[in-house]
Amino acid sequence: MEKKKTKLAFPHVMVLLIALVLLACALSYIVPAGQYDYDENGYVIADSFHYVENTPVSPWSAMVKLTGAIDSMGTTFALLFIIGGMITVLISSGAVENIVDWSLHKFQDKSLTILIPLISVIMSLLGGLAGQDSLITFVACGMLLARRTRLDGIAAMAIFYLPYITAQAVGPTVLMILMCQEMCGIPAISGVKVRIFLWIVFTIFTAWYNTRYALKVSRDPSKSIAGEILTMENGQEVDTSKPVQLQTSSVIGMIMMLVPFVIYAVGSAKSGWGFEWLIGLGFVDAVLLGLVFRFTPNDWSKRFCKGAAEMGPVCLLIGFSKLISVVLSDGQIINTIAHAALVLIQGMGAGFSAIGMFLFTTLFNLIMPSGPAKVPLLMPLFMPVADILGITRQILCTCYQLGDGLTNFLTPVSSVLATGLILSNTKYSKWMRYAVPYALCLIGFSAVCIFVLNLAGWTGV
Repeated sequence: MEKKKTKLAFPHVMVLLIALVLLACALSYIVPAGQYDYDENGYVIADSFHYVENTPVSPWSAMVKLTGAIDSMGTTFALLFIIGGMITVLISSGAVENIVDWSLHKFQDKSLTILIPLISVIMSLLGGLAGQDSLITFVACGMLLARRTRLDGIAAMAIFYLPYITAQAVGPTVLMILMCQEMCGIPAISGVKVRIFLWIVFTIFTAWYNTRYALKVSRDPSKSIAGEILTMENGQEVDTSKPVQLQTSSVIGMIMMLVPFVIYAVGSAKSGWGFEWLIGLGFVDAVLLGLVFRFTPNDWSKRFCKGAAEMGPVCLLIGFSKLISVVLSDGQIINTIAHAALVLIQGMGAGFSAIGMFLFTTLFNLIMPSGPAKVPLLMPLFMPVADILGITRQILCTCYQLGDGLTNFLTPVSSVLATGLILSNTKYSKWMRYAVPYALCLIGFSAVCIFVLNLAGWTGV
């Protein structure tokens, strides 16, 4: 009898998240607990760190906290349900296929070199203005594009995900930089010229990186990191020699899909709109899409609910991602890690301390990827160090923003990354092979920029 060979498989995202929850529980027993004191505004008081009695979190206690972790993400879940339903209404109309097929016929061999940079600019603009979690649902459009151009799940995810998530690291109006600038007492949206320059460089690099990979896989499927090329459901290939009529409704539908995010970006920057505005805009947009494509009320409802239902497993993963942060916080070891790094950074000198703050934020983001949640913890710790070493507040804000943004697409704790992996059916290990070289290039470039800006004493005002 032949013995079956067992093949080791990289764990599913769900398995990985559960393992990380258990690791966080173990660390709460090992790492000394510590605390900072907070002022009346809720900000950390520098030099107030002190060790406290350990409050370890057992695996069972973590499971009990799961309900609270899921409950705290209710608004995010509502956003994903609505935007997921909206995008499914558009995709099921055939509008995306029509535009892709028209582009493939119109541009022939140059279609990918035109489509991918164009998508990169659009998604980067959305991410840089007011990027938020629901943009990950656009990966569904990436899957459709990949099936019709014979790419893999990694390309499908990267084309729509990397541009917007990367742009958040340099966007002049995203929530993180506005919070940092307010806390540092410098004008909101100041330093915009440098941030626009960085946004342009990052967007060009992202477009090039994604296009290069897509062309390589398109020419030679064996180059696919995923190891599997996506095909159309009927198994046929798109006949690019056959003329395709670009439908007006398809163009209108694609524009309408972007409108809620543009309106929200403006409202968020000028009036501080929260996610509830985007949820409302997304639902209204889904209804209007139904009218544009002349769906009956019942037909529209089925399509919308189908898209919302597909977000169910995604929301479960988000709940477990949040649970990791809850365990680390309740175990009181987050502050201990931050304090240890701060002691090391203080002895590096002005030029390299700025880079040290950037790199620490980059690494810290791997265990706590929520940018706004880290602002009240890290910024009050960094500010006294920056002032003593002569690092301007503008550079400090830039160090934080870049550090917070350039590992969001690497950390398994990120609920957004987990969502993208599920939507594109991509293994985390395969994604890392694609994303790590990309991240290292941007981190290296950012470190050089921070060093040069610090030498120039950049204030951005």
